[in-house]
Amino acid sequence: MELAKDNRPIVLYGLSAGGMQTYHVAARNRKVSGIVGMTFLDQRIQQVRDETAFNLFMSRVGGPLATLTARTPLARLRIPMSVASKMYTLVNDPAALKACMADKTSAGKWVTMSFLASYTGYQPVIEPEDFDVCPILLTQPAQDRWTPLHLSQLFLQRIRHVPVTVTLLENAGHYPLEQPGLNQMVTAIHDFCVDVIRDHA
Repeated sequence: MELAKDNRPIVLYGLSAGGMQTYHVAARNRKVSGIVGMTFLDQRIQQVRDETAFNLFMSRVGGPLATLTARTPLARLRIPMSVASKMYTLVNDPAALKACMADKTSAGKWVTMSFLASYTGYQPVIEPEDFDVCPILLTQPAQDRWTPLHLSQLFLQRIRHVPVTVTLLENAGHYPLEQPGLNQMVTAIHDFCVDVIRDHA
């Protein structure tokens, strides 16, 4: 729909878990010219679930339980995301974290069992070994206490057919509020988009 209105190349950006969503959209749509993410987490990998869930119990028991519950009338049962995942590491600034935890659309959100099941078990349309749609940029906060670089590398190292660029954001937490990381992110995304436009011309 967007390309019908405007023929400029489309670049998707995903904050936090949205990075993986950009991959899934590009894989399904195949008309995206570039994707940028803060993380690329394949939740099918046990190590990823273990390190990003609130604790090992939520990873090893809560995840499978959500999958089972999603197949029952309790699929719409809701739990706080702060119980399922490490929302306390969302930002490194205490005041900003307090605001995020109070925000019912952010870290304070409650989610359904069906959502958690789909999040942890989603099968991509294209596995990374076969992904050939567009270049990828990971803008990785260097002080990310929730989703450090090695977790995204488990997925990105499997991509062979398109360029994958990693930019480390100095001094930045998971939500990169800190300098110089914030400016580094803006510069990296700008340069990535310039390259996409050049290659599209």
